[in-house]
Amino acid sequence: MSNCCQAGKAAPDSYIPRGQYAILGGVICYVSDGELDSHAGKGVLLLLPDGFGLAKHNLILADTFAKEGWQVIIPDYFEGDPLPIQFLKQDHSLSIDEQPWPEEEKQILRDLDFSSWLQRHDHAKVSALLNNLASHIKGHYPNATVVGVGYCFGGKHVLRLSKDMLAAAACFHPSFVEAEDMDGIQAPLYIGLAEKDDMVPASLPEDLCHWANSRMGPNVPFKIESFPQMGHGFAARPDTDDGNVRAQYQTAFIRTLEHFNEFTPGRKTH
Repeated sequence: MSNCCQAGKAAPDSYIPRGQYAILGGVICYVSDGELDSHAGKGVLLLLPDGFGLAKHNLILADTFAKEGWQVIIPDYFEGDPLPIQFLKQDHSLSIDEQPWPEEEKQILRDLDFSSWLQRHDHAKVSALLNNLASHIKGHYPNATVVGVGYCFGGKHVLRLSKDMLAAAACFHPSFVEAEDMDGIQAPLYIGLAEKDDMVPASLPEDLCHWANSRMGPNVPFKIESFPQMGHGFAARPDTDDGNVRAQYQTAFIRTLEHFNEFTPGRKTH
């Protein structure tokens, strides 16, 4: 089976997350850097994850951004039904039956129908959940500077939130992007693409530039960058055993921080 979330590598099982879980706007979220209430004046970073939801590689990203002074929130917009992490753990040179796993783990991959999974988590439903979360943040923390970064599946939705919710936005190797996702964007936008991304249309880089020029708000800053030799998923779930991938992952993280710091100079930090 081929889908936009098969590329990449799972994070180590040994990683211990430093955040906690909370229900915000009716959405279960992972919140890194303590209680949101105790940091109401800090910058809030919405991290919209790939299809693996609250998997450890996304928690690592959240905790790393939190160390840079952001209050990070990852919404579980898959409502406990992310793509199975076995996708990233499997040896692609072997069939499912040949994977060195317990039978129940093999069965998870056999049973998954990606099309049905997408139908359960269609973009309208995910947008509705994110709008509830956005309303909660606006209502409870009206003075907070809110930025957003999205990866893969989440890239589409950070674009949608960039119309009126975010002070700045970034996304990496976004999936399922359509022209209307960029209508009326007001937030300064950075997009990082993977040069070797075979999970999205080949025309996407050109399309994004065209849509940015024709559909975003007037004079809204926009930057797009292609990361050489990188495949889909590198900025969220890198193969850290590969030195080049590890370096580009770190560069993508730095680019995101630079973008947010440039366009939110007055936010409060530690």
